[in-house]
Parts: sequence; structure tokens; C-alpha cells
Amino acid sequence: MPFKVRISKFRHVYGSPYREQDCYKNICITRNAHDGCFCAVNSKFLAIVTETSGGGSFLVLLLSETGRVDVDHPRVTGHRGPVVDLKFNPFNDNEIASCSDDGTVKVWSIPNDGLKTDTYQWKVDLHGHQRRVDYVEWHPTAENLILSAGSDHQVILWNVERAEPIQIYRCHPDSIQSVTWNRNGSLFATTCKDKRIRVIEARTGRIVANNIGHQGPKTSKLVFLGDTNRLLSTGFGKQFERQVAIWNASDLSGPLTVETIDFSAGVLVPFYDHDTRIVYLAGKGDGNIRYYEYTDQCEPYLHFLSEYKSTSPQRCLGVMPKLGVDVTRNEIMRFYKLTSTGLICEPISMIVPRRAEVFQYDIYPDTIGPYPALTSDEWISGVDRDPILVSMKERTEETNVPQITTYRTLDSTCSFPHRGTLQRITQLPVAEVAPIPKVNMTNDSSISPATLDKSNDDLQQHTSHQSMKKVESLHLPASNIEFNFLKEKFQNQPDFVQPFIKHNFEIKKKVWNVDTNDTYSSIPSEIYGIDYRHEYLKQQEEIQSLREIIFLKDNRIRFLEDELHLLKLRVDNQEKILSR
Repeated sequence: MPFKVRISKFRHVYGSPYREQDCYKNICITRNAHDGCFCAVNSKFLAIVTETSGGGSFLVLLLSETGRVDVDHPRVTGHRGPVVDLKFNPFNDNEIASCSDDGTVKVWSIPNDGLKTDTYQWKVDLHGHQRRVDYVEWHPTAENLILSAGSDHQVILWNVERAEPIQIYRCHPDSIQSVTWNRNGSLFATTCKDKRIRVIEARTGRIVANNIGHQGPKTSKLVFLGDTNRLLSTGFGKQFERQVAIWNASDLSGPLTVETIDFSAGVLVPFYDHDTRIVYLAGKGDGNIRYYEYTDQCEPYLHFLSEYKSTSPQRCLGVMPKLGVDVTRNEIMRFYKLTSTGLICEPISMIVPRRAEVFQYDIYPDTIGPYPALTSDEWISGVDRDPILVSMKERTEETNVPQITTYRTLDSTCSFPHRGTLQRITQLPVAEVAPIPKVNMTNDSSISPATLDKSNDDLQQHTSHQSMKKVESLHLPASNIEFNFLKEKFQNQPDFVQPFIKHNFEIKKKVWNVDTNDTYSSIPSEIYGIDYRHEYLKQQEEIQSLREIIFLKDNRIRFLEDELHLLKLRVDNQEKILSR
């Protein structure tokens, strides 16, 4: 039987370390034995946890500050214990979260030009854990939400803007070893010292799936594989062999596949790139990085591509977000490696070897942009939305315009694909959060929601194109509006006068999708490797969605103007009564 080579555009990906003058040297890297992330990076800054005699501190360097780092370089100090994990805010390059042995999570603000002096003042200080906080993870789609896991066997979801906990999860009987979000932030998964993998619904705390993972007693890590509802976990078997396994996130009764890597002792840390579907495995204390291509069609789900080898062992790897890679070099991933023996942080680029110098559309699809798809209040109210994607080519050309391609909302339903088959499961009640009190007007002359219903009818008539079909209903809760200029008039009024304080209402936006089988089938499907019909249809869909958003906002403005007019009439009438 002839040998068949699997065709893949990433089959020849190779790792290229930076030159010595482009590395970051003379850094006193922490010697803490914790398996957290001691290195975090984004398109502006590089943060590294350093060794200190007391308390905890970490460096924040500009990416351009390569070479030898000054011993007295300003640091972020403020923790009373060693820092064990760092994460930059995905929607704000100037914010970074850190957790420490002192049981706190702190959020820091970094100036655009870097640190000039030691920083002691934090932006937000979160207290809630009774022991060391081991891991922090920002929410992937909603702003100002962060998840922390501590040695007190608790996981806490925080609202950073209000500095208060939203939900506390107490379903772990032992130390938590890893925590990860799914792509839209509706679920998160954890591994625990009791060898179990748990998939938890973030709003309610309900355990969606729970079962034994790897049989070995050592640390296990896991990561969600994009939007495929699959989990990849690394751990140890009964014979202390290092393993990697693929799981169905909604059914953990058994792994879809298990593969033995080797018999080394270091903990394997997985990294997943959803754009290229490549899984990177880096062992703590190893000098190599293995990478596999993931497919969700059939077994085997992981296809070995190659391996980057180095003589210097690694303590930790920081991952550059996709928008920070160099597309002119066909770079698809960049790691920042903290060495175990030296005082060096070494960048390593993963490159696809190609001779063409033009932008490679096939290896750079639209990626997650630095724009939140939800506010924290919208997410708490039960809205799930995929991340907002931006074009890598547009970011390269410095147009800095987000190309929204996944503005889809799952409202009051959650999708749990079972081995590739989509199923709809009704959502449980929202987690207990302090609700915003609603104050009703005592006057019967308040505006009825008939105006809002009329605007929805007008919208339905406005979008009656034959090639459009309704996809989903999107709830956009309106923000609370306080009329400060009217509040002053009521300060010295008698008690029987009740001011109008807040008004809560809800707008339903209809998202439409273009039916590719109706109108535009005459467009050529592919020219010079670019699917112009797909791009055209995608742009038409975006334009239509933006028109509908503008139409809804205009109706809402008119509605508020009418409400404000009635409010002024009420104030004038009350002033006349008081003047008598």
C-alpha cells in the first residue's frame, strides 16, 4: 500500500528565534515553582514577573526596549506576596491584571510611554479569596469581567468596573489546576487535583459536564478548541506518561481520542490558535515546542506537524495576540520564552515558509479584534455573542476599522454541539446578581410601549427584501438615563412630589442574513484564490445590519424626545401648583 502524505498548508511551519540583540536580557525572572503564567504580552507591552526579597512585583517593558534591561527599571509593586499569574486586558492594551499569594487580584493601568517610576497605586483591588489566587482569565467577549481561581477551592467571577463579585463557584473539593473560557464566554472549564474535568455554566454555576480526566496525579491543563465545543487537555497517565486528549465539552463520559507524548516529568501547557487550528504543546522545563493541526471531522483529531527544538529549557511562554504578529514575514504565532537557566526572555516566531511577499489571505483569516462584543450588564442579563472579528490586512494598512463579521446573538438559548451535531438547550435562570431597582411613575400619563411596537413594525416593512431571512433576535437593553438637570429642581420640593428617576425598557433588533442561493448566484465563486462572492455577500450583510442599527437608534431617540417633552410638561405643572 503506497504511503499517503496528508496535505496541509502548515506542514512546513518552523520556529525561528530572534537574534540576541532583539531579546530581553538581564531580567531577574522569578524562581517560583508555580505553574502560572509569569509572562504576558500584547502589541504594546511585555510583562514579566521578577524575583523579589519581599512582596511581589513585575516588570512592564515596551516591546521596543530590547537588549539589556536596567536593574533599576521601574516595576509594578503593590502585592504583599509573590505574583503568580498575569493577563493583559484583551480590550485595553494599557490594563493588566495580576494575582498573588496575598489572596488578591489587582488591575493596573500602564501609561502609553511605559513606566517611568515604580507603581504602587492599583486601579482596582479585588478581595474575596481566603488563600492564594492561582489563575486569572479575562472574559473573551464582555468587557470588565474577569475570572479568578484560588487555592481556597473557589472560582469567582468579578465585575472589574464595580469591584464586586458577580458569582462564586464552590464546586471544587481540591486545588484548581487550570481554568479556561469558551469562545463566546458562556461556559468555562476547569481541571482539579481530584483528576476531574468540569464544564460550568458561567451565569448560573451549573455543572454542564463532569468526569475523570487523566488518571495521573500530576497537574493537568486544558483549553477550549475555539467554537467546536471540544476541549483539549494535557496530563499524565497511570504510568506517568504525558498525554493529550480531546473531549466533547457537553459529554465527558469518555475522551474522543488520547495520545501519549513521552515520559518526561514537566507539565505540558497547551496553546490553541483558532485562526489556523494549530495546537502548540510546551512542556515546563523542556526545550522544545510541539505543534499539531486540529480537525473536528474524524479521528485522528490531532495531526503532528513538526517540533521546535532548543537547548535552553523554558519556564513559561507568553503568547502574542494575533493582531501583533508580523504578517510581512508570514508569522502565524509568536511566543516569548522565559528561560530557566539564564536571565533572558527570547521571542520565537512560528513562520509559514512562502516566497510570495503579498498578504496571505489563506493563513490570515479575520481574527478577534480589541473590541468588546458585550457590556458586563448585557452579559449578566443573559446575552451571548461571538467575538468581533477584524481583518488582518486592514490592521496592517493602518486603517484601524473593525470589520464586524460575527455580530450574532444567542438569546436565552445555548448551543452544545454533540460530536458535530447542533442541539438547542434552554438556558437556566440568570445567576443571582443585585438587580437595578425600577421606579414606576405615579402619574398615569406615562408613555406606553406602543411607540416601540410601531417602530418594530416599521423595521419589518423596511427590511422586506426577498433574499433576506431572519437569523436571530438580539436584545439590546437600554442604559439607565438620569436627567441631572431636572434633579436639581426637585431638591427643595415637598415630599408629595416624586421626580422621574429612571426608565428601563428594551429594544429587540432583528439581524438578517443573505441567502446565498437566491440573488447573487451569478457572481464568480473564486478568482485568483479569493472568494469574491463570499466577501461581497458578507459586506452586504454588514451594511444591512448597520442600517438596521441606525434605524433603531433613530426610533429610540424620537421615543426619548417625546418622553422628555412629557417630563418637562409635568415639571411645569408641578411648579405652577407650588407657586399657588
